[in-house]
Amino acid sequence: MVMAEPGDAAAARRLLGVDRQADEATIRAAHRRLMAEAHPDRGGSPEQARALNAARDLLLQRAG
Repeated sequence: MVMAEPGDAAAARRLLGVDRQADEATIRAAHRRLMAEAHPDRGGSPEQARALNAARDLLLQRAG
């Protein structure tokens, strides 16, 4: 899993698997799909969950 650096939108898009034109709904859907596997309660790691949350937050901030 690619970890996004804070403020790195390109890495955040790669992590979530979305393109530059992704809207809020697309970003949220990608995050939800990936978190289903990466969440610590489902066998993922806290680091994966944090990276996905940070990527989602960064992209939503830039999208809106």
